Amino acid sequence: MVLEPHHRLLAIVLRVRLIGYCVEGSLFLIYEYIENGNLSEHLRGSKKPLPWSNRVQIALDSARGLEYIHEHTVPVYIHRDIKSANILIDNNLHAKVADFGLTKLTEGSTSLPTRLVGTFGYMPPEYAQYGDVSAKVDVYAFGVVLYELISAKEALIKESGPVSDTKGLVSLFEEIHNQTDPNKDICKLVDPRLGDGYPLDSVRKMAQLARACTQENPELRPTMRSIVVALMTLSSTSEDWDMGTFYENRALVNLMSGK
Repeated sequence: MVLEPHHRLLAIVLRVRLIGYCVEGSLFLIYEYIENGNLSEHLRGSKKPLPWSNRVQIALDSARGLEYIHEHTVPVYIHRDIKSANILIDNNLHAKVADFGLTKLTEGSTSLPTRLVGTFGYMPPEYAQYGDVSAKVDVYAFGVVLYELISAKEALIKESGPVSDTKGLVSLFEEIHNQTDPNKDICKLVDPRLGDGYPLDSVRKMAQLARACTQENPELRPTMRSIVVALMTLSSTSEDWDMGTFYENRALVNLMSGK
């Protein structure tokens, strides 16, 4: 079977072997079976807890896939449903982004209105309220995934009390960011299954990156290209973050510099 160009694109981004597809009647894409489950199961299921270094690598793998469809395709494609349940984990603990609800932007446009496709807790305000789609929709959702990697909490958290209510993971972390000593308080949100097996400075930097990704104003969010560079540096514990790599996004520079 000869694969169409957009099907080959999916295979490249996913790094999962695309076996075939069906376009008669129902639409199906058939991929190889990834037997190690998804990120959500690893973070909150009975599986052995992921070491911190693997969490950073999973973030980097996922970011690279999104960067490809945002930066290296014409037209630009948007995933629209990034979440931990849609990030598959292989036997080597590398990540593969799955379940694309792809939207393509027309040439010369940066956003467009469309019907909602996604999961509450991962949707940015401009998408949840107005249906506006841009690459920054994926960036916001990816920021939520970064918070999940730190805390192993759901994107929407049920609060205990007489009245059943939920709080977004973004709001929970924002409360910590606004504390007088956020570096100290962030330890309260780190996945307890990690014990002491994580470098606090690395966690703090990932939380800062997640905060940049989940800015309410989409124009203040970094590009996936900037995020990949940040995570590549974070994955190398022997190097400090090179703030010069974020020249294209002043808000991200200020956040990382603590301004």
